[in-house]
Amino acid sequence: MRSLRARLLALLLGTVLAAWIATALFTYFDARHEIDEMLDAHLAQSAGLLVAQVGHEVHELESEVTERAHRYERAVAFQVWEDGKLLLRSAGAPRERLSGTAEGFSDSRIDGRRWRVFGRRDAEGRYLVQVGERYQLREELARSVASHLMHPLVIALPALAVLIWLAIGWGLSPLARIAREVGGRAPDNLTPLDAAGVPREMTPLLRGLNALFGRVAASMDKERRFTADAAHELRTPLAAVKTQAQVALGARSAQERERALHQVIAGVDRTAHLVEQLLVLARLDPGAAVLQRQPVRLDELAAACLAELAPAAAAKRIDVGLEGKGGVTVAADPVLLGILLRNLVDNAVRYTPAGGAVSVVTEQRGAGAVLMVEDNGPGIPAAERSRVTERFYRVLGSGEEGSGLGLSIAQRIAELHGATLRLGEGRDGRGLRVEVVFP
Repeated sequence: MRSLRARLLALLLGTVLAAWIATALFTYFDARHEIDEMLDAHLAQSAGLLVAQVGHEVHELESEVTERAHRYERAVAFQVWEDGKLLLRSAGAPRERLSGTAEGFSDSRIDGRRWRVFGRRDAEGRYLVQVGERYQLREELARSVASHLMHPLVIALPALAVLIWLAIGWGLSPLARIAREVGGRAPDNLTPLDAAGVPREMTPLLRGLNALFGRVAASMDKERRFTADAAHELRTPLAAVKTQAQVALGARSAQERERALHQVIAGVDRTAHLVEQLLVLARLDPGAAVLQRQPVRLDELAAACLAELAPAAAAKRIDVGLEGKGGVTVAADPVLLGILLRNLVDNAVRYTPAGGAVSVVTEQRGAGAVLMVEDNGPGIPAAERSRVTERFYRVLGSGEEGSGLGLSIAQRIAELHGATLRLGEGRDGRGLRVEVVFP
């Protein structure tokens, strides 16, 4: 049932109907008990009256009881016995004894009909009077009481349905108000909803909506900042490319033109690298990243990465090496883990002076694993290590071109894998050591 209002109506009407039926059943059994007691008393009283008269008015009694005055009298009968001989009986009484029990209350069945019988003798013990009543009468009276209780239900249930429907509508009006307020909002209106006058049961829903609005607003602000930063970062290399292209157009010599074109190519390479990093960041945004985990050997991954970046390292005469034990394996996305390691090694090669050294270390640490990249370059001051993982942040005075996204991408990939990225000093207090600790 999709309608909350209809569901509540069905539940409430079902509850009322069940309670009403239970009340009718209780009334039936209670009325049956009370009717039994009342009619038993009536049987005893009738038998007492007959005993008082059988001694000297038997013939008068016979003439009085032969007339039928009421329909209930067909269900009531009496007999007068003398020494085992039927002396007198009512018109509805059978010829056999109503009950084999001479005195007191008893139950019997005659011709398929159940009787409730009370027997009593006179003072001399000469006459036996038995007064009986068919159980059918008692059952009819109890059913009549219970059915009269059910009759108002025909009118009351539809009336209750209308009243409950209106009451539920009134009770759900705050929800309708919230729906109208949300539906009428502009797409960029993410201010919290007003909780004043809202029922306590709706508070969790309202709190959840406001929390969602807050997260969406924060995400939109983050994206706006990212877009603004990306536009700013792209503006500089594009302007440089444009300037060098203009220089090439106005060059007076082939040597000057060639130098300008080389600068254009370098600017395009930097711009392409920045765009590639931006695309990687977009892929790693919350909700967009999907990990394809599988066993990855860190030494094999590091060897492939070093082979890929070897030409850049060789151009600066940087010695790159792989250390640590082989066979260290983690459950990770090999593509994303490769991007993480390439960014770390690329940063190390980029910022390490010519003739320096860069090493990649893989090791088992307890139940976890560690992927480490070390260099003997200028390093990062301790005061700035907490900020270098922010997007587009670059350490001033490094003298190297960069997008400021490499460590930010590495940090995000590590978080996706549940790993921790730590920055510290390299060996002998020189350079930078970046550790990725896998749990």
